[in-house]
Amino acid sequence: MKLQHLTIIFLIIIVPISLVLSAYINSQVETIGNQTSYNSNLINATYDGIKAFQLNTINNSYSTIGNSKIRDIEASISTFFASLSTNFRSKGYSEDDMRQHVPAILFTLYDGYYIYSNYYNTETSSYNYGLKPFMYYSCRYVSGSNYDFVVNYTLDNTITVIGIVNGTYVTKTGHLIYDEGYSTDTEVLTEDLITLDNPGVDTSYTKDNYQYVIYNNQKIYKENGIDDSTPDQNRYFYYSSTYSKDYVNDLDTLAYLNSHLSGGNLVSDSAQKYYEESKEFTNWVTSNLGNITQDDAVDLEGNQITDFVTDTGTDRIFLVSDTNNPLQSNSVFNENRLCVIRKSIETNLVSAITNFTNHSIIGYEFALPQLNEEDWEKIENNISMVTFLQGLPIGGKIYNNYCVVSNDSNEETVGNDSIFIIDSSGTYHKPGCKTLIEQLDNGTVTIAGAYASSDFNRRTVSLTGSDANAGAQLTGTDSDTYAFFYPQVSTAYSPTSTACYNCIVTVADTYSTDEIISGSVTDSSNGRAIDITNLNGQNLQKAYLTALARARYDLYITNGYFGYGD
Repeated sequence: MKLQHLTIIFLIIIVPISLVLSAYINSQVETIGNQTSYNSNLINATYDGIKAFQLNTINNSYSTIGNSKIRDIEASISTFFASLSTNFRSKGYSEDDMRQHVPAILFTLYDGYYIYSNYYNTETSSYNYGLKPFMYYSCRYVSGSNYDFVVNYTLDNTITVIGIVNGTYVTKTGHLIYDEGYSTDTEVLTEDLITLDNPGVDTSYTKDNYQYVIYNNQKIYKENGIDDSTPDQNRYFYYSSTYSKDYVNDLDTLAYLNSHLSGGNLVSDSAQKYYEESKEFTNWVTSNLGNITQDDAVDLEGNQITDFVTDTGTDRIFLVSDTNNPLQSNSVFNENRLCVIRKSIETNLVSAITNFTNHSIIGYEFALPQLNEEDWEKIENNISMVTFLQGLPIGGKIYNNYCVVSNDSNEETVGNDSIFIIDSSGTYHKPGCKTLIEQLDNGTVTIAGAYASSDFNRRTVSLTGSDANAGAQLTGTDSDTYAFFYPQVSTAYSPTSTACYNCIVTVADTYSTDEIISGSVTDSSNGRAIDITNLNGQNLQKAYLTALARARYDLYITNGYFGYGD
């Protein structure tokens, strides 16, 4: 065969193959590029959404109350879609287009969750795209003829029991704790605050440090510079929506506040009450529910639930002991709490996404993807926003992914990791900070305070006041519109408080909160056990548990039935 013939055959066979391979490779490269870009867009939009929730709850004194909370969530979802559509605009997608590819958005809160998706509106007899009714982290337990009740779990050690217990109908809410004889004292709590001097008139303001307590789920501050020996109605104030002082006039409230004065200081007994009431509630739970196990869990039809992600079998869920400490992550109680949260969310997400498919106009079969264990850990322990983006063509395949972003700096919940310890130099640390423990041990610092991590976030004050004052004639320039302060990055210290570089800025290795709760940590460098209840006279465990107890006691619980029975 002549060389020319071989050349022609080569061209006929090889060139088409090369063109096909080249097109395929280019398509794969484009697909990978699109997938990376879409992943980035989804992550950024979800971060924008959860950040909006954090900012709204921090700067809204009433963010934990029902209607306000829903507004914050809806604002967060609107932020997500606005960010998503902006990122995808270059691909030719509008915001309405993007909504057709988001089958569900999950928003987990302290005691339950919302799902944003298609739902049937009984008032209009039509399907709407919006927030479905709130779902609790609940599980039904049935044991014999005397026990048929529901437990509503939360993101911490708080539960609500509703139903027949020992033959009697009960509704009780409380915190489960392992009683090691731990007790706490009253505390003087302080924080920085910016108040407008003449709201609606000018932009002048005052920044000062005030003592406060929480009463009826609201912070009340003690006015500075008043003679403590002469109580009067202007001694205490609420922080109003116009960023001014709304002085307390209610006689019952004044009586409560005056009864919490000690040596001229306004003192909080929230941590004390937390432990007193928790011990009583825990005793009731242990006595009445101590034999309940996972085998007693049933579904709505009364059938035993056998598909929890963790099988604890006959281990008793509510029998609190040193090996079942509800605050510890490896306790039987906590394992079951996580199982219930996960099963409830999975069940309702599958239903919501299936329903979305049935009413979708793009002809794609949406499905709940398999979430990995790291993402489930975030969802089960934190306020989280979980978004799903599916059915978008990206070259050689269809895009299908999800994003989980959690947030532990908000006014909704206080997790075990959501406490910062302030030392005497004004530096604040995570509870398990190795630098803090070393400095406490060698006596270079002492413990000055401990607060929820959300109190270390920046707050924004509109110097023009609330919307009600928007039409007022104000002085000042545009640069005078806002002022900022940090409640616990306080001017009470000199210099002002700063974050610890080792545990907060660089997020270096720290001891776990389980170790802090136990009262002892182990130095990995030499294996030495360190007693954190007596670090040169400083009790880190007590400071941490006191702050955790106080913060959880002062949380607003939407569906709380605080009663303990006999």
